[in-house]
Amino acid sequence: MPPVQDQNLSPAQVTQLTKAMLSVALVDDIQPAEAALIGQFYESSRSADMPTTAAVLADPKAHPFDAAALAGSSAEFADTVVLMCLMTAYADGSLSAAEREHIQSIATTLGVDAARFETHLAQVRDELVGALSHLPDAGSVAAVVKELEAD
Repeated sequence: MPPVQDQNLSPAQVTQLTKAMLSVALVDDIQPAEAALIGQFYESSRSADMPTTAAVLADPKAHPFDAAALAGSSAEFADTVVLMCLMTAYADGSLSAAEREHIQSIATTLGVDAARFETHLAQVRDELVGALSHLPDAGSVAAVVKELEAD
């Protein structure tokens, strides 16, 4: 998503964002698609002096996330955290109620209000629909859109 690509994240921000994404994935037990997204983000963002992607993903619970540690972050970084957490939740195909609640809690701690959260949620849904829209099976795309709207 553009918010991550447009920012130069510090190693500390990459680490905290990765921990936030892992915390979302662990809500409903980490799924392969979630691990792949997190691994791709971390690998493309980490600096050479940071732990390897394999090491970070080997034991996700060893990297606890504390949203309070990000309190006072810039609005731009807070938005990125929320967007990436939503993308992580949707990576396995759906946003569970527990994942949504967890991400809303993170958003609140970061100062992202409910209206901004809903905007981010709509943005992620739109991105997912856009990614599927090129498929020839319009019926399947419509079914996915309906499922996304139900979340």
